Amino acid sequence: MIAVGGDSGTGKTTLCRGFEHIFGADRLTVVSLDDYHSLDRGQRKIVNISALDPRASNFAAMEEDLWALREGRSIEKPVYDHRTGTFAPVARTEPTEIIVVHGLFPLYTRALRSLFDITVWADPETELKTEWMKQRDLFERGYSPPESSVEIQRRAAELEKYIQPQSRFADLTVTFYRADDYATHADPAKLSCRIRKGGRFRALDYSEFESSSTSIRQNEESAGRYPETIIELDGHIDRNTAEAVEDKLWQHIDTGRHERPVLGRFTDAEGKPRTGYALALAQLLIARRVVLIEDELLERVQ
Repeated sequence: MIAVGGDSGTGKTTLCRGFEHIFGADRLTVVSLDDYHSLDRGQRKIVNISALDPRASNFAAMEEDLWALREGRSIEKPVYDHRTGTFAPVARTEPTEIIVVHGLFPLYTRALRSLFDITVWADPETELKTEWMKQRDLFERGYSPPESSVEIQRRAAELEKYIQPQSRFADLTVTFYRADDYATHADPAKLSCRIRKGGRFRALDYSEFESSSTSIRQNEESAGRYPETIIELDGHIDRNTAEAVEDKLWQHIDTGRHERPVLGRFTDAEGKPRTGYALALAQLLIARRVVLIEDELLERVQ
């Protein structure tokens, strides 16, 4: 069970899409916690709260369904349609080997936190997140530009109060940020990425993955049992270097698939498909940790 949390527009869905490509749809199920809204968009406007307010989520149903999936039972799950802001008919969801849960509140309650074997928090720099939120609101959710700006502004207080405090429970924090030359060469495919591993898991030997565009350091003053690890991925990494690092990472990830998928895919502000090498490496680095945890869980069962 994997949790991927963060504010709206932080790239959670893009990260999860990479995991789907890596492990395959037959092994992995993705559950969006947005489906557990207790109020649709119109109802939230009437009572003047946003989706970042816990009162807009049905935590009882959320916890019950996710525990059922963890125990290997199928569920009849609600479905929220972001395009219309209303609920669609319920959908049957079957448990698979790996279950990825993404949304605003995966780490909000103790019952939810106890579900997950690894937790990831998406936390891009603020300016990037605002840009991504506006792009998503306009192209995926049917907002007008003024509506999107108002929605982002009114969410600020709820973000600080309800969403961001969950980040302290994350095992991995993923931060995309702009390079120094982004103002003059704005290319979303060349965003840099920082991955911070907290103190719950043992540190790994990343020396074979280091290159001129990847760096790894450890912070011995960790709050947990193990030292923190910080991995920096340069957004300007060239294709040959990125593919060489990818090859080394794939050697540690046995998915049983015959062909390696293309990772790091996303859609830019103009609706064009793009590929970011730092994004692809981030997806693979997280997947490597997932595989290690999965192996440890299997050893306990045996």
